[in-house]
Amino acid sequence: MNKKNFLKACDLRERGKLAEAYQAFRELADETTDALDKAGILVHAAKTLKLQERYSEAERQLRAARELAANDLGQSSSDARIAHLEVYLDYEDADLLWKQGENGEALAKFDQALQKYQKRLQEPDFRDFYEIMQTCRAFILCDLDRWRDAMPTLERLQSATEYREGISFYLGHCYMLAGNLDKAKEKLAESLQLGLPPSLEYRAHCELGMIYYEAQDYLKAKKELEQCIQQADPSYIRDSNVWGWLRSACRALGVEEQRDHHGRIRKPS
Repeated sequence: MNKKNFLKACDLRERGKLAEAYQAFRELADETTDALDKAGILVHAAKTLKLQERYSEAERQLRAARELAANDLGQSSSDARIAHLEVYLDYEDADLLWKQGENGEALAKFDQALQKYQKRLQEPDFRDFYEIMQTCRAFILCDLDRWRDAMPTLERLQSATEYREGISFYLGHCYMLAGNLDKAKEKLAESLQLGLPPSLEYRAHCELGMIYYEAQDYLKAKKELEQCIQQADPSYIRDSNVWGWLRSACRALGVEEQRDHHGRIRKPS
């Protein structure tokens, strides 16, 4: 494998140039003859497609990677690539299910992988994989409303290097549900400072708004809730009762919430 071209493709992905990164991974895979190297490149290609939300294509790349490596995976070998590829493939399979909203199946896959590779994941070379799998598992537990099960894991992972913003958000979410509003406010604010993906950012604003409302800081509550409504998708707005919270905050301030003709908050002019 041409390591220089591989690192270039990874760099493109890190810089958000996903289409170029995917093309670079595909070209590298086409010119690579070693089956394990090629399988590993295809997993990276699948990861890049997943970031573009091209889930069906990502699934095909993962399937192709497994087929390429089928003769080596699961067999005793001194080739370290096999051990890493096994874990990487199972992680990407579980993560792909999660990204598609299949939370129950994704959780089962992560649990299976953590059990299957229990000893391997304690080795220094696999420590990052262990932390990432535990982190994803905790996030899924929160989304399944099993926040009590997730909270101890999230507290242990606060010093993790990956997904720090997500750990802060979900820990704040857990603290809010546990009634520890001071800690919840601290973690949710921290998550926004670290930079959340859009799908979590509006949730953080909503939960902060609810916390400020409970603290009777209605002006801050109004600001956070309005920010949520400007960013959130319709299903979240419908299910979270954010309009109800905003209406109560506005009533406490003696003002009315302003909506446009679609029922959305009107941005300040």
